[in-house]
Order: sequence, then C-alpha cells, then structure tokens
Amino acid sequence: MEIDVTKSLRKKIYRAIIFFLVIVFCTSFFLLHSIDRSDELTVSNAHLVCEQSSLQAANPLIIRELHTEEGAYIAQGALLVTVQNVLSDEEYARLQKNVELAQTNVERIRYGAASVSQKIPIQTESLDAARVRMDRMNELYEMGAVSAAKRNEAVAAYEQEKNALTVGSEQNTGALNPVAIQAAEEQLKRAEEALAKVRDNTSTTDLFATREGTVSQIFVKEGDRIEKGDDILSVNILENCWIEAAIPSEGKNRVYLGQIVRYELNGIPVQGTVEEIVDADPENGNEEMVRISVPLDKTASDGENIVLHFSS
Repeated sequence: MEIDVTKSLRKKIYRAIIFFLVIVFCTSFFLLHSIDRSDELTVSNAHLVCEQSSLQAANPLIIRELHTEEGAYIAQGALLVTVQNVLSDEEYARLQKNVELAQTNVERIRYGAASVSQKIPIQTESLDAARVRMDRMNELYEMGAVSAAKRNEAVAAYEQEKNALTVGSEQNTGALNPVAIQAAEEQLKRAEEALAKVRDNTSTTDLFATREGTVSQIFVKEGDRIEKGDDILSVNILENCWIEAAIPSEGKNRVYLGQIVRYELNGIPVQGTVEEIVDADPENGNEEMVRISVPLDKTASDGENIVLHFSS
C-alpha cells in the first residue's frame, strides 16, 4: 500500500500554519490589551455622593418610635418614625391668655348689667321727687304764691330727670341682653376646651418617606423632644447619585467630558461617564474635581474608596 507523502506533508503544513496564526492572534490580543490597560488613568479614593433630603419637625414633637436605622434602604412611602405632637410654651401661653380674656369679658358684661340695674331705683326716686316739686309749684303758681319762672324751673327739672331715666333704661336693656351674655359665655367655653385639649394631647402621627433612598444619618433617639425645624433624619436619594474624585495634576490632560469610566459598587462592575470637570483648587490649579454618572439601577451601601479606571 502506497502512502501519499505529499498529501500527508500538506496536512502537517496546514496544521502548523493554523497553530502559528493562533499563537500570533493570542499574542497580539494580549499585547494590545496590556498596552490599552497600561495607558489607562487609575484614580483611587473616589466616593459616592447623593442628593440629600432631610426630614424635619413641622412643629414641636416627641419621638415615640423609630422604624428605620442608618444605612437602611427605604422605599417611597415607607414608615420612618412615629411622633407625638406637643405644644410650644408660646402657643400654650397664648391659649391660656385666651381663656383669661374670655373670662374677663364675661365678668365685664355681667358687672356692667348689675351696675346699671343698681342705678335705676335711684334715678326713679329722683324723678318722683321732681314730679312732686313740679306739682307743688303748679299749685303755688295757681294760688299766685310763686312766679311763672319758679314754676317753669320745676317743670324743666322734671323733664330733665325723666329724660335721664329714659336713657338709663335703654342702656340697661342693652347690658342685660341675654344674647350678649350667652355669646360671651360660649366664647369662654371654647377657649377652655381648646386649652384642655392641648393639656391632654396624646395623639401620635406617623411620618413616611416621600422618595426612595438610604438613611444616611439619624439625629434623634426615642423619647427625645425636638422643636420646629429640627432635623429628624437625612436620606440619600438614590435616583440622583454620582461619583466624585480628585484628579491629580499629572492626570488632568487625560480626563475629558463624556469619557468612559469603569468602577465597582458593592462588588458589581459599573460603567459611567464623566459629566462635569471643575477646579477643586482654583488658586493653584493643582487638581481637578470630576463628577461621574451612576446608573439609576445601581445602588451602593458602601460608597467610599472607589477605584476609577478612565478609558484612554
């Protein structure tokens, strides 16, 4: 049986060529990859920054129960804290003053009615005396014992007393008006009820997250009393986060807007782009600060000491 030496040799040559090409391809790939990576700019100590949202007291409160902790993820609408509403010293003093004013108003109306009522009998006696004097003067005038001027004086005195009694009666009617007294007493009752309500106020209120995020810091503990405007906790808003890093002076010319940057968050490879470049120290220009995007679907509980790899 004859062996085709030429055919066998041809196969060996083909195999050698293929093997050689594979070696060349792999060597080229690794060389190119090594060159590409060696030309990358690597920056350490980058950190994650997020928009901050603070939960603050709208009025004086007592912290009754905390439903979250620092570092915890919270969804929009999650229960954060239960508080008890309390009244400030100024507001309590105002309500107490309202009671005192209402009580004074009731007493003033009642006292005014009583004082006017006491004056009426005296005014009636004066009118009766003026009438007796006027009648007597009329009799004496008919007898010719007194002049017309004397009689007219007595008549005028009687008319004056009668007018004074009429005015006093009208004032008395107003002061004794039961509608006015009832209105003043109802006002006093409402003021007293408002004061009693705040004294016994034990109502609680639940506070919820308005946006998705992670709790960055809690400023209170259960049982604390806080005033209006005090911070309760702060939240990192996950839909608006970015990476910040300082670029050393030797790397400034290798960073540009839109540049692709690779890094890791929670051990997961992430890719972002350079969104902003600003001078961190405008006076000497030694370094730049860059802001790098973070994908919306990536969250990080540990956002410190991030290593950045800037593409060449």
